[in-house]
Amino acid sequence: MVLGSEKGLVVVAEGQRVTLRVYRRILAPVQRTLDGESYIVYSDTGLEKEINYRNAEYYGLDDPFKRARLLRLARAMNCLRCVDRGAREKECTVTICLTREIGGSDADDSWTPFDPEKLGALEERLREARRKAEWSRRVRG
Repeated sequence: MVLGSEKGLVVVAEGQRVTLRVYRRILAPVQRTLDGESYIVYSDTGLEKEINYRNAEYYGLDDPFKRARLLRLARAMNCLRCVDRGAREKECTVTICLTREIGGSDADDSWTPFDPEKLGALEERLREARRKAEWSRRVRG
């Protein structure tokens, strides 16, 4: 049984109480090998897992300031979907993933709002990873 308080994380932003429903987008790693060097890109599975107070610490969302920062970042990236629940209350939904899953293996391991347009097509990301691997080989000599 899920209690009402477990549905979403509470954030107070701009004088409003916001129930922030956060979902973790599951992306699967796809490993390719080119001339003995392997590289990883991520493929969207379309699966999501809801984050609540029980597992918020793993995602760094146990801190109310980090939740407020995620809310502002998602709004700035146009990844936030909101519904008014009264005069001073809203329910907003955001989906997150790791930055390295979108930006490549050289990015840091922080959580960021998931933007499907930023992910791009799998074949395009494979070509980009192949191009980076070839450039890396040329630089090393």
